[in-house]
Amino acid sequence: MNDIEKSEIVISKIVNLLMSWGIQECTMEFDELELDPEEFGGFFFPCVDWLVSEGVIRVQDIRRYTDSNHSGFPDRPVLTSYGFQLLEQKISVGADAERLANRVKEVSSNGVGYANVGDLIGGILGGFTKSIGS
Repeated sequence: MNDIEKSEIVISKIVNLLMSWGIQECTMEFDELELDPEEFGGFFFPCVDWLVSEGVIRVQDIRRYTDSNHSGFPDRPVLTSYGFQLLEQKISVGADAERLANRVKEVSSNGVGYANVGDLIGGILGGFTKSIGS
């Protein structure tokens, strides 16, 4: 598995948790993603930072501890209205189209990457491009 596929899985896990949690006060720790810390731990904060920078999620604060590269937590993470909008968009999956939210759930559940699908990251960026082009 290459680094972009690992990033997709971590992003999918983060977004899937936030979809299930809804809008509430909470914190998120890497362990809640149920991923191997040796393989995926270094992707946690960069993926959170990327989702925040792209406007998909909002956090009040990101608290990082120095004892490891995945120790700490985003405080009060929540999907933004833009994030919810992206998840409702249809993406091409072969000859079919399906909601990005369904693909996020599949990647989060099965760890199946987005090869030949346009990538989760591409779906988010494509949704951003589509929204500013409208």
